Amino acid sequence: MCNMNKILLVPEFSSFGGTRSYFTYLLKFYSSQNYDVAIALSKYQLDNEIKSLLKHYDYRGYIIRERRAGLKRFLRYFPLNLFFDILTIFPIYLKEKPNMIVVSNGTPGMFIGLILFPAKFIYVFHTYPLKSKIIGLSSTQKLFLNLCMNTNKILVTVSEYSKKQLLAFWVPEKKNNSIRVIYNFAKKTSFVEGINRNKNINVYRVLTMGRVTWYKNPKLWIEVSQKVIRQRPNMHLEFIWAGDGDLLEECKDLIEHIGLEESIKFIGYHENVDPLYNKSAIYFQPSLLENHSISVIEAMAQGLPCVTSNASGLPESVVNSETGFTCPPYDVECFVSRIIKLLDDDKLREKMGKSGKLRAETLFSEEVQEEKMINLYTSLLQK
Repeated sequence: MCNMNKILLVPEFSSFGGTRSYFTYLLKFYSSQNYDVAIALSKYQLDNEIKSLLKHYDYRGYIIRERRAGLKRFLRYFPLNLFFDILTIFPIYLKEKPNMIVVSNGTPGMFIGLILFPAKFIYVFHTYPLKSKIIGLSSTQKLFLNLCMNTNKILVTVSEYSKKQLLAFWVPEKKNNSIRVIYNFAKKTSFVEGINRNKNINVYRVLTMGRVTWYKNPKLWIEVSQKVIRQRPNMHLEFIWAGDGDLLEECKDLIEHIGLEESIKFIGYHENVDPLYNKSAIYFQPSLLENHSISVIEAMAQGLPCVTSNASGLPESVVNSETGFTCPPYDVECFVSRIIKLLDDDKLREKMGKSGKLRAETLFSEEVQEEKMINLYTSLLQK
């Protein structure tokens, strides 16, 4: 194996969600490019699926120290996190001697210290930094990255909005060229499933996917669902939310309290979500924060019109009044009126669904994003 293609991957992911999907994609991508790969993982990440994937691709895995609750609070402070990063990964780096280190995470700043290692470096953001509450932290990070970033050190993010946030709080403007936008993508099977989507609708299902947590706006989602159902009492409506999260049980209790558990359902995590998209009429996501939602572009790929908030990177996917509708994230009446407009108009749903599918094929297909990945990795590894 040629040493120039040796990669050390340091990923952050949990039992489900976008960071995990991206990690499994990287494993497949590296295999397709014949890269020699070592991976640094916490013990909790090594579930049966991940163990099976490592064995399938014949990648080397290293167990690293977990960031437990108390340690996480300690490591929020810059530059203490840098020392932890270096001490944790340095023994692996010495053994592997990779030409490239890739960090993929959803926590801004985690393992950013690895930029100091004498290797090509890609840091993938699945979220974006907000203004720090710690006085002077943003300016200190900017100074650090200004000193460290060069043509061999690249930050990758999944939306133009996230890039703007990075330039506002993390990266000096003059390092703008060191930030690349590579969008999330819809898997190839989603476009096929969309062609075969069931159009004989007896139940009008409004679908939402993702973690049931504060930034996904679940309590507003319940309020919107309740109002739509009461304004269309003769329609057989279902509002379905698929996903786990810290607010799941609280939201279930709230639905039971208002007596609409037959029409508004939190169904927990589902591994195979294609049937959920397939039997839905509208996709709804009122997030307060969202970098670039995989669930939204999967819905678009399957031909569903989308009603989302206009927060963060969502308008880069959903074009208002063309592929669906966007609303301010706290505007209940806007969401209600747009969902009802789509429910009442079969032709509009079909038109917007087709427009969304075309947009997903053009901008958010796996082929389009993979070409960008190949160009990025090849340009760095061949330097």
